[in-house]
Amino acid sequence: MINDAHAIMKPNEKQNIFTDDVDYASTPDDSVWGAEDKATNDLLQSANITGKWLNLCAGDGRFNNRLLIRADQVIAADIDESALRKLIRITPKKLKNKLVTKEMNVAKRFTFEDGAFDGVFCVGTLHLFPKQIFKNIFGEIERVLKHDGQIIMDFATDIKRTYPDGSLWIVENEPNYTLNEALSFLKVIFKNYKFNIVTNKVEPEKVKLNNREYVFTSNYILINTFTD
Repeated sequence: MINDAHAIMKPNEKQNIFTDDVDYASTPDDSVWGAEDKATNDLLQSANITGKWLNLCAGDGRFNNRLLIRADQVIAADIDESALRKLIRITPKKLKNKLVTKEMNVAKRFTFEDGAFDGVFCVGTLHLFPKQIFKNIFGEIERVLKHDGQIIMDFATDIKRTYPDGSLWIVENEPNYTLNEALSFLKVIFKNYKFNIVTNKVEPEKVKLNNREYVFTSNYILINTFTD
């Protein structure tokens, strides 16, 4: 569970801590990262989501309620305490008994036992990490997943963050994979799984964080594993 002390998580991109210096707990109920995209919503509706799921890098709650509706329990994990506070706030009362929140640095060993989860869900984050860090994270996902468990994740590519004056916000150490590069990489990562891949384009979306405002565009990959 989150601590009682209130704090805003500061970014440290050199340490692979990608936060946005935002007090999520004081933001409106809608996610600061925009609407829930249709492809992911459709997948969550059709996938076999049962048992205990890990919502990794859960952020301020995008898609979490949809997971809670289907799963028996959801552990929402994130390094940013204020994001988890907001996630709790926007969870309907009837679903809160199925929710557990946990502060966790995804770039370090997960604090869960082997085979603890029936599924792992992660969107909006893993594209930020260099390949070796991603491989380490994926190794931990595999460790905490049951042998027949399911993975749902997305991966943004060809990212542009454009300020109103036309200049770009460049995230330090962000690999910013191309679509083809990411597809090749993920197909190797998931070589031992049966999986589906969907690719699509993120329409220009205005993002406002504190006094910073920019337009975000990218391509993205949505990938899910399945069993016969």
